[in-house]
Amino acid sequence: MAIRINHAVIRGWIDNTTPGETRGGLELIGFKRPLQLILRGNCRRDLAGTRLDFVNPNPIAQPELAGSLHYLHRGVVGEMTVSQRVKVPLISSMEFDEYLEQHKEIPFAWHNSIYLEWFSLTNGRVVIEAASFDLKLSIHKWELDHRADNIQKIENEQTIDHFLDILQHTHDAESHVSADLGGEVDEYEWEKRLRVKDSLEEAVMFLGSDRNEVEEEIDEAEEELMQTRFGLVRRSFRLQNEVMLYLGNSYLDHGPRGELAMAVAYIFNMMDEAWPESEAELEVGYRIAMLKRAIDASIAAISSCNTLEMEDDAFASMRVDIFVIRDEMISLKHHLREQNDVNPNE
Repeated sequence: MAIRINHAVIRGWIDNTTPGETRGGLELIGFKRPLQLILRGNCRRDLAGTRLDFVNPNPIAQPELAGSLHYLHRGVVGEMTVSQRVKVPLISSMEFDEYLEQHKEIPFAWHNSIYLEWFSLTNGRVVIEAASFDLKLSIHKWELDHRADNIQKIENEQTIDHFLDILQHTHDAESHVSADLGGEVDEYEWEKRLRVKDSLEEAVMFLGSDRNEVEEEIDEAEEELMQTRFGLVRRSFRLQNEVMLYLGNSYLDHGPRGELAMAVAYIFNMMDEAWPESEAELEVGYRIAMLKRAIDASIAAISSCNTLEMEDDAFASMRVDIFVIRDEMISLKHHLREQNDVNPNE
């Protein structure tokens, strides 16, 4: 079900001058600050490549929005156009009711309507639809022809479907999280919470830039800082650097090289979060859940090394290093369980 906010809009803008990215701002009655839109995708042909500014000459408060509408909307573009044709009655609302009661034909005229639809992480589908807004459209910085516009419509629909699938996975994961637990929780509850985190991270990655990220060189200061970190953090960091330096650009491959790079990076990320630099007092169950994820990643990394060893002996040495880290993580997991008096049910 869509959240329709056109009555409460005072003024706003939509900017699609950067291909593949649509941004916007909206001032609404009853809201202390403007809503911000950061969306993936392009508008339809009439708006693509332009900035649209609009003003509602007769804004009306919608109190039901106050407790539900968020200020930041990260998501994807739906249908965005100012060329939608709609029937607009030529009589007042009071006359409209009278005409209906008397079964009289209602006079109307066709007008162009602004139609702005988007799907956000926080509020799902949101729509602005109005034929009375005052509009100001900039010149096109880039344009879509008719064929490109049809392709854009299909791409938007596919993007929306993918985004909604991610949101559904997030809601499904959230439904398994216990809401009434007080105090510290065990590793199994943390695994449920981490599945929600995974879905949200997938959504953020999906909404991010499609540009390939450039690999950053290892900084000497970072290496020096690692000397004070927890042992598994240091070792997984060095393993990641060793693997990435050896793979070079081949870490982008979709085969075992790419899988190895992803696995060792995941191991380090899990250890870095479970034993952060700040020495935060984290729950034992959380750390066990992170260890279990890192252990699974180490098994995937070992499998990749087994495949790659057939063409390069260097991966046999890497596999040994991963085995050492994996065994250390398993020992630590058992130690933490004993320390926390947790009975595993795997």
